[in-house]
Amino acid sequence: MPEDLWPAETTRSDRLHAIEHGEGPLLVVGAPGTGKTELLARRLAQLAGAGTRPEDVLAIASSRTTAARLRARCEALIEGSFAELWIGSWDAIGERLLREYSEEAGLDPFFDVLGRGERLAILLDRLERLPLRRHEIRGNPAGLLARLLARIDRLKAERVGPTTLAERAAAATPEDDASREEIRREQEFAELYATHDRILAESGSLDRGDVFLALDCLLVERPDVRRRIAERWPYLMVDELEEATPAQLAVAGSLATDNPNQLFAVEAQGGAHRAEAHHGTAVRWFDGLFPDAPRVTLEERFRDPQLSFWRCTSERAQAQGTARAVEHLVAAGTAPEEICVIVAEPAKGGGAVAAAMEERGIPFHLFGPTALFQRPEVRDAIAWLRVLADPGDSSAAARALTRPPVELRSGDLARLTTIARRRKQDMVAACEAALDSPQFQPEARERIGSFLKLYANAATIMEEQRADVFVRRLIEQVGLRRQRLFAAQPEVAERLLGLSRLAELATAWTRREPHGSTRGFVAYLSAVAEAGVEPEEAEPPAPGAVRGMGAAAVKGLGFDHVFVLGMEEEADWERIGWPARSGLVFSRVNREAAGEAARPSRYYEEVLAGAEAEGAAEEPHEEELFGPAEGLHATYRQLREQVLEASWRAGRELSEPRLDTAIDVNRAIARYLELLKLAALAQRPGDEPTEEAIEAVNGLLRQVATPEQQAELDASALDAYLLDSERERGRRLELVAAREEPSLAAFLPRRGDGMLSLSASDLSLYLTCPLKYKFARVFGIPQEPTINQRFGILFHNVLERFHKEPPANELEGLRVLNRLFEQGWRRTGFGNSDDELQFRDRAKEALRLYWERERLAEGEPVWLEKKFDFKVGDHHVRGRVDRVDRLPDGDYELIDYKTGERKSEEDLDDDLQLALYRMAAREAWGIEASTGSYYYVLDGDKVAAPTKPDDAERVERTVLQVGEGVLSQDFEPRPSPKVCSWCDYRLICPAAEA
Repeated sequence: MPEDLWPAETTRSDRLHAIEHGEGPLLVVGAPGTGKTELLARRLAQLAGAGTRPEDVLAIASSRTTAARLRARCEALIEGSFAELWIGSWDAIGERLLREYSEEAGLDPFFDVLGRGERLAILLDRLERLPLRRHEIRGNPAGLLARLLARIDRLKAERVGPTTLAERAAAATPEDDASREEIRREQEFAELYATHDRILAESGSLDRGDVFLALDCLLVERPDVRRRIAERWPYLMVDELEEATPAQLAVAGSLATDNPNQLFAVEAQGGAHRAEAHHGTAVRWFDGLFPDAPRVTLEERFRDPQLSFWRCTSERAQAQGTARAVEHLVAAGTAPEEICVIVAEPAKGGGAVAAAMEERGIPFHLFGPTALFQRPEVRDAIAWLRVLADPGDSSAAARALTRPPVELRSGDLARLTTIARRRKQDMVAACEAALDSPQFQPEARERIGSFLKLYANAATIMEEQRADVFVRRLIEQVGLRRQRLFAAQPEVAERLLGLSRLAELATAWTRREPHGSTRGFVAYLSAVAEAGVEPEEAEPPAPGAVRGMGAAAVKGLGFDHVFVLGMEEEADWERIGWPARSGLVFSRVNREAAGEAARPSRYYEEVLAGAEAEGAAEEPHEEELFGPAEGLHATYRQLREQVLEASWRAGRELSEPRLDTAIDVNRAIARYLELLKLAALAQRPGDEPTEEAIEAVNGLLRQVATPEQQAELDASALDAYLLDSERERGRRLELVAAREEPSLAAFLPRRGDGMLSLSASDLSLYLTCPLKYKFARVFGIPQEPTINQRFGILFHNVLERFHKEPPANELEGLRVLNRLFEQGWRRTGFGNSDDELQFRDRAKEALRLYWERERLAEGEPVWLEKKFDFKVGDHHVRGRVDRVDRLPDGDYELIDYKTGERKSEEDLDDDLQLALYRMAAREAWGIEASTGSYYYVLDGDKVAAPTKPDDAERVERTVLQVGEGVLSQDFEPRPSPKVCSWCDYRLICPAAEA
């Protein structure tokens, strides 16, 4: 029953009353799945049937997708012709109304409405105009501005302007220094808010919030305009009223002054759910506007999907289970576009799902912030753009070199990065040097040469052409578009759509910045992608693709089957409503902490508790390294391409017959029959052995194949290949577990004796993400130090110099610290930007706190930057300790300076670094150090890490574990939102793709 169509026998009086409602306001209340959107469509069709022109009804939905769905139903239900339907989202209708009456509103009729991405680019170009002295930039202005823009948007939706915000801050009473600083920061934000609006006004632009504020002001101040709008659209219908912002509700309220013929649909209360707050605000607004208006409550729900609950061991297991279930659904006849996968945040949870779908060849379209920038083909284009704009961008160069069309092997990439580091060159210059290096085989030199040729051609025209023209030329020149035979396949169409969308972004940017350079566009693109800001008007999905979207985006939509993933996290899950008609899966990852199973989200628990009363139970799902059909799927996809090529050749020969044409035709048909065989084997039910299944399928194929085609099938090596793959599956598992990759063995970090060399940071890096360790330590991809790293190095150097040459007396201490800092500040190249001055202010205060503590300290520094090197098993453990103090009782304290966020003793309960340092003091220096502390210099606080009896055993176990992983080249990524959001290698990491 697609699109929630009601059964013919549904004639309940409540629905008929709403559909046939005459004059005056009406509120329709219903739970998810009760057909509120369908009711609005039928209401419009009824009005049209009663003589009202369809174009006289203004219908508003909460999103573009919901509006499109409502429009489609209205067009199907309305009999006869009509001029146009005024159906759209709040944003679309608001902008259109404001343009229609722009002269009355005092606006340029050609104003632009800018999304968050466009505004971010404008603010980054005018960073020096923005008051940000009290907002911590921390080397990431794009990320900070993206968060501030999100707050500006929220305030405008709540009808709070910069003047009101400044007045609130001025009226606040500070209780202490912290609250006083918070007030000052709020006042600065109010000034930033006003500056943001001035910058937009100067460019003749508005943001989405401005549209409704200007429209509301117009309707209040110009009663004549309000009356004209009411006369033009005698009827107003609003779907999902609970999603409307206060600014949007104000517009609807102003329109009601002259036209009370309004019908609003609102979602019923969700009990203890957060949806109740949205419902309550909308209903209170309606009751305040129309205190005596009737309301209709819809009780009957038309969606009754079968509920399933999954408990998965990992995100990978969850994604694999979803892809496997989707594949079975598609094989059973469900259209891919009728399947939806929901995650809390697409940017964080969509990558694993996309990878699992790709493994099974299932077209998948991910919506949401940064979804476009997670696509491999778009990331390839961005990599080329970035390396052309900055040859020193090593991550971009590495991706451009290792992805098609160059496809340099990993060992050769490691050799390239070695050249770049040793010669202190960028990766492009290292490529030129590699052409004359005997380290590279001819094939590698050929690939590097093709990269340099493409690079030189693109660099030549980069400065001569507009950004939009250059981006399209680059896509074609580098071959990123790679048109294929039968490009109408959904997965190919998805890739082409992504590249087209990138080109459209370049066109839109060029329109806004007609004098901007391609480098400026690359800077904009990088900032938007890094900040996680979604470009406006995301592209529609290609037909035949499974949808992936966030919880907030799916509301009001309907699919046959829906998978809701990641429900171990607390999120606004209530907003998904009831989106499935046939099957609804709720899935969570069962992460264990301290031996205890983690609890799922509250919403998951509530839904599961309700379903358990009817006999439902959780299904366990574990990760499969190689499922029984994984090899079959890969072989199927490979053979599919061969079938297409064989049919093309056979077709060409049919147009020009030769003596052997029949042979080629029979060969093409035989390849197609083999494709059918693979499809049958991959989808066979039960645990039937592969050998028996092959024999059964072959028997069926003999019944349809001609003798000539059967001869081709008998001569094929496919059956032997499949049986060999089955027999060697166990060996494949062992090889993958060992991760043997001899080509990288020469690039692992070793000492002169051949033993692996590890440091505390190496251990932490590998445990955090083995793939990041590979990029940083094995490939050694050069990275420019961030402002945070530069500041940390400066502070370490200042403190080292200070203790090497201590002051003559206490009065000189702080002065010496400040003098050393000023000298280092100038030498390190820091300037006078807000970001740098914030670091400077924090450093001055930190030095004061440091001296106040140091002059009272009992310990005496005896070693600074003390190195160590000792063996654990077959591995060297090396490093250095920032400072070693001798305490009055003769004991020693190991101190490590930190310029990052302070951690408590509880946070350091399982700390590895200081435990390793204590072991190093005993093994390398022959002393016992009972205390290890982190000195958080910016906070002026020293925190001791807990000492445990098994520390040495834990360090040894970790070193051996990491060493084994590195030597076996186990570099599988471990994606997590907290780590990935700050990773320097996001552009080249496959786990960040969708």
